[in-house]
Amino acid sequence: MKDKVLEYIKNVLEPAREEYNGISACPFAKKERESDNIFIDEITYENDFMICMKKFINSGKNSAVFINDGEMPEKDTKRYQRFLNKILEYSDLKKWKALCINPNDKLEVDGLNVRALAPCFLVLINDKKDIYYAHQSMKKTKYYDKMSSKYKEYLGIKK
Repeated sequence: MKDKVLEYIKNVLEPAREEYNGISACPFAKKERESDNIFIDEITYENDFMICMKKFINSGKNSAVFINDGEMPEKDTKRYQRFLNKILEYSDLKKWKALCINPNDKLEVDGLNVRALAPCFLVLINDKKDIYYAHQSMKKTKYYDKMSSKYKEYLGIKK
């Protein structure tokens, strides 16, 4: 599954997309992947979220993708993401933020749903500061222009 996740990052998230006005769906993924700064692990019963986080922290890498091969209905994605972020907030891992990518999510930009193309349910982990600065730089582009208000609200993008 790790190879499928890397293919998804390389072939879906990295290419410039007309739907995002010529910007990648995830503009920072290529640099992280090419510099081998993405820690990839699988969440299982024996290897739960916090064990994955500990291994990620010990890896010294900048970001993580945790594979969760289970199915989750779209209505539960945001709730699960909030749950994971509460775990991080109440532990000693406050600097990290989780973002869930569910292939069942119906969020698209100008007809393209990159989440639906994910090979499985993914939990992305990034430093909150990196997310903040990335968002600030993206606001200066046309990245969000074709995004529906529903999607912007889902991402917490203020007008």
